[in-house]
Amino acid sequence: MRKKSELTSVTGKLNLRYIFGMKLRNFRQEKSYGLKELAALTGLSASYINEIEKGKKYPKAEKIMMLADGLGVDYDDLVSISMTGRLGQISELFFSSSVLGSFPFQLFGITFENVMELFTASPKKAAALISTLMEISRAYDMNVEQFFLASLRAYQEMHNNYFEEFEELAEQFAIKQKWTRFPPPTRKELIETLRQLHGIEARVVDFSKYPELSGQRFIFLPGKPSQLLLNDQLAPSQHVYSMALQIGYSELKIRKRLRTSPWKKFDSFEQVMDNFKASYFAGALMINRFQAEEEVKEIFQSETWDGDAVLELLKRHEVTPETFLHRLSQILPGLFKITELHYLRFENVVGKNEIQLTKELNMPRTLVPSGVRLNGHYCRRWLPVSLLKDLEAEQRKDKPQKILIRIQRAHFMESGDEVLFISIGRALRLSTKKNRCVSLGLRIDKALKGKVKFLNDPQIPVMEVNQTCERCPLDDSQCSVRTAPHSVYSRENKEELLNQRLEQLVTDYRGKVLKI
Repeated sequence: MRKKSELTSVTGKLNLRYIFGMKLRNFRQEKSYGLKELAALTGLSASYINEIEKGKKYPKAEKIMMLADGLGVDYDDLVSISMTGRLGQISELFFSSSVLGSFPFQLFGITFENVMELFTASPKKAAALISTLMEISRAYDMNVEQFFLASLRAYQEMHNNYFEEFEELAEQFAIKQKWTRFPPPTRKELIETLRQLHGIEARVVDFSKYPELSGQRFIFLPGKPSQLLLNDQLAPSQHVYSMALQIGYSELKIRKRLRTSPWKKFDSFEQVMDNFKASYFAGALMINRFQAEEEVKEIFQSETWDGDAVLELLKRHEVTPETFLHRLSQILPGLFKITELHYLRFENVVGKNEIQLTKELNMPRTLVPSGVRLNGHYCRRWLPVSLLKDLEAEQRKDKPQKILIRIQRAHFMESGDEVLFISIGRALRLSTKKNRCVSLGLRIDKALKGKVKFLNDPQIPVMEVNQTCERCPLDDSQCSVRTAPHSVYSRENKEELLNQRLEQLVTDYRGKVLKI
């Protein structure tokens, strides 16, 4: 394996080739020269000049002089790494920006050379595309981290969110520790494992002395020994996940681990990917896939829906609803071949009507409310949203249930898709008066009907839903939970009516001679 300094040197030479190639092509096109014309002016072959422009070759000094003379430009202008105008935007994006400069294109089957060949083929058009994308990102207030996270979701979706490699590594580690498949490793076992194998001292700490840190689940302090400080306000199951995550970092030999959770900032896509790998390892360590497979089969084979059975699995595995449903979003595609699914996480502050989507994975690309695309009020008839309101009402009781679980067959009006949603809601421990709902959605098709027997349970509510109130065709008399007028639907409806009238006018007057 190459050392970092060697890789930097190689990357630098690669960048010089592509910068020179783009500048050469740009100068040639400004002069309106074809490859053959420039070849005739310089004495170099057209194929050789083409290779230079693609970034595949970097000419020697005497040939650079021949190219400069043929183009009528200064030698220094041609070899300078500075790029202005539209070419400068490409240079900034690929060679200086933390966004694509560190982006691992190989994860998606694309080499850096492939990308640069695409951009050097038509740098002006590429620069225009970049400008457009940047304008879109600014309009939607997208930052670098959101770009990285969106890229990670695309990578997960490519692999159906199931990674055999990390499953096996977690299982091999558990076997070495002589941990049985069930129950999962205890907090005491993990504390001892971190100390003996990885030199990390884990302990529960009162963060209340440091108000700014009260929302952190853990803080990692590197050193000899390193320390993992766990927030004492969390449940033991959340401590277990934090420690399993640290084991994941160590076993996967990830050098730069996140120091806090929630993370403060991702500096590169590599950091995002590393955190995902360690998180996947932690989930696989806490919930063995084959154990979960047997448990899920038992639930699927029941003729009736039993939410209490799912809550019992949370207790059995000593995990949060978020960890459990997220783990199912990996196991269902991998072992049950159920790939048409969503994993969504919503949060809202008690007493407020604002609901925020804070995490999503949408593998079938079914038209469900998600991301920054909507900028509206999520449909209140839809289970992941309505459960948050149910949870708020429950919390006003003298003896409230701490966790609510609900199920719904949702029929989306706009797309016609039908989705089975299992949603679990609870109050957050580290955020005052804030609730969270995690939801697993399974697209109902022939394959799912053959695997899930309780789908026909008449006790499961069936509901017509939409993306947002703004897009919903139902009026106030048809929907009692509307929180905003259907402005988008009305506007699109008017536009459609206008188009129909225009078509009718054209049909009515086609071929007629108008008398003046």
